[in-house]
Amino acid sequence: MKYPNRRQFLQGALAAAVTAGAVGSLAGCGSPGASGGGGKVTVWDPFQGADGANMRGIIRDVQSRTGLSVEPTTLSWGSPYYTKLAMSSASQQPPDTAIMHLSRMPGYAPGGLLEPWDLELLAEMGVTEADFAPAVWKSCQYEGKLYSLPLDTHPFITFFNQDLADRAGVLASDGSIEISSPDQMREVGAKLAEVTGGSGISFGYVMDTAQAWRLFWGLYRQTGGGWSLEQGQKAALDEAKAADVIGAVASWTDGTAMTRNLDYEGGLAAFNGGRVGMILSGVWEVSGLQASQPNLGAMPMPTMFGTPAAYADSHSYVLPRQRSMTDERRRSVYEFVTSVIRGGGPQWGTAGHIPAFLPAQETSEYRGLRPQAEYADAGSRVVFDPPAWFAGAGTEFQNQMSQSLSDAFRGRTKPMDAVGGMLAGMDRFLAAPNPTA
Repeated sequence: MKYPNRRQFLQGALAAAVTAGAVGSLAGCGSPGASGGGGKVTVWDPFQGADGANMRGIIRDVQSRTGLSVEPTTLSWGSPYYTKLAMSSASQQPPDTAIMHLSRMPGYAPGGLLEPWDLELLAEMGVTEADFAPAVWKSCQYEGKLYSLPLDTHPFITFFNQDLADRAGVLASDGSIEISSPDQMREVGAKLAEVTGGSGISFGYVMDTAQAWRLFWGLYRQTGGGWSLEQGQKAALDEAKAADVIGAVASWTDGTAMTRNLDYEGGLAAFNGGRVGMILSGVWEVSGLQASQPNLGAMPMPTMFGTPAAYADSHSYVLPRQRSMTDERRRSVYEFVTSVIRGGGPQWGTAGHIPAFLPAQETSEYRGLRPQAEYADAGSRVVFDPPAWFAGAGTEFQNQMSQSLSDAFRGRTKPMDAVGGMLAGMDRFLAAPNPTA
């Protein structure tokens, strides 16, 4: 794989595709509207399907309340989206604002493709640091400046069938399931398996480009284990703690307590079909799971290694670097984004996402959502990908880490061998030139 130098990157030579490790289509990468001056507020997002319809409804409501004229454009998620976003900024023809996964921001801010948010203007619009969980706000910054304004967090959590959990004798009086150690996770899975007659817990990760990493990184951060990803140096993890986490997951995936060889869709099908009583997955699946299991329960990822932590990402608004921007239009952009974040949270939460704006979590509309309100606390304990230019949602980094983990989860390789494979993969990324430096 060849990596472009900084000049090529800033000129738009497939910057986002490099970060993702794959080349996306460049067709239609021009801005839907020139920046600067009056007119519409232009915004790009990757929201398809139900998320797309939900966001369009929020935008219509914002336009009705504010009188703003907003022109949204939806592009395909993944490498093509981030390629087009990077190239639009490099060519100085970007949208006024765009949705970016928070985990991808460290690959864009260093190269000058994004502008920082003005904290004073945000405060004037009713949005301040105090309105967000500290872990989220901190992750939105680069070199002390705010480059991402989070709309939500979408963590990796635990869903369960309350009826099957009750029959298995693992459902607590508050509607949750008590799990506080790796051994207890395995015991709960075994009890659920006695009821289902097959496996107790579903986890679809085989050949997936992210699932194994999501589970591992969240649990590893529960151990308090650190890491070092410094460009040009060797990667470092607390190898013993990483191996402990991998060994624990491997002990679950015995085919009884937890499924062993399911891919992503297979994991969902097993839960939706009632063949398991619990599933480890992301909050973005809540609508589909509810449709199949009306008595759906949920809770944050159990704390099994000491420190509460849940792997997550965040849909956040960023400001692509503009060639010019009038004060009037700039205020309109800020008004649009803050209006979505402050007023759209409960509606956005219907799809499973946790509103990042804390006051939105306290509204009666959001607190009345089930099971969303049951796992909302996960938003206060989220951990994101390491802030490296090559990491984040949809990247080759996540894919390579997941492949190293997958065989160990199935018992095909030893935990410490998987750790070695992950470190070797990290070293390859660190040895490559950083295109944003």
